[in-house]
Amino acid sequence: MQTYNIGRNTSNNIILDDKMVSRQHAQIIVFDNGQVVIKDLGSSNGTFVNGNKINDFQLKPGDIVKCANVFLNWQQHIDATNQSSNIAASEIIQPPKRNNDQNYSREPLQNESRLLISSSIADNLPAMVRNELASLSAQKQEEFVEEYKRKRKSVALAYILMLPIFFLLHYGYLRKWGLQFLFWFTAGGMGVWWFIDLFRTYGMVQDYNKDVAVEVIRNLKAISNY
Repeated sequence: MQTYNIGRNTSNNIILDDKMVSRQHAQIIVFDNGQVVIKDLGSSNGTFVNGNKINDFQLKPGDIVKCANVFLNWQQHIDATNQSSNIAASEIIQPPKRNNDQNYSREPLQNESRLLISSSIADNLPAMVRNELASLSAQKQEEFVEEYKRKRKSVALAYILMLPIFFLLHYGYLRKWGLQFLFWFTAGGMGVWWFIDLFRTYGMVQDYNKDVAVEVIRNLKAISNY
């Protein structure tokens, strides 16, 4: 078994010169059977694999590791003579090369086609948006998530706004002002409409957020192509 430490401290096998990376950030363990595991060492800003925060994770070739803001591409080399893993410390992780006009910690990997955002967000996105995101760099995917989180609506808040004390404002919250005024005018269909909305509001918020995701990905791609 071999271990390789990752962090900002110069004593590490893999040194990441980024202030967001902890001094002892993560550790890669290569077992004798070829299994490779990465472990977070209690870092301040977390270790992620393919967009998901991990404590420990079994790596596969092509997995994208993120330590704080630094993206790393895991590659495992096989010795063709004996079909066993042949891994040297310098080969374990290949960070993207630094360009003079780019911030190293934010530089995306090139030619990468992988969805790197957390599954809790990805699972609620339309398939078209997920496919478009997978074709974008890690940095662009992160920009999408930030903008999507800023614009999306909360199911819990929508239900809270259905209460009379908050003026039954759930349609206005979803930017459906025509329905909102009609809802007010009919007193919520004398209560019947309001009761039906107890079952419909969750779906309305989900549909709204899907439209937001489509809008954000279109704007992001338009800016990228400009």
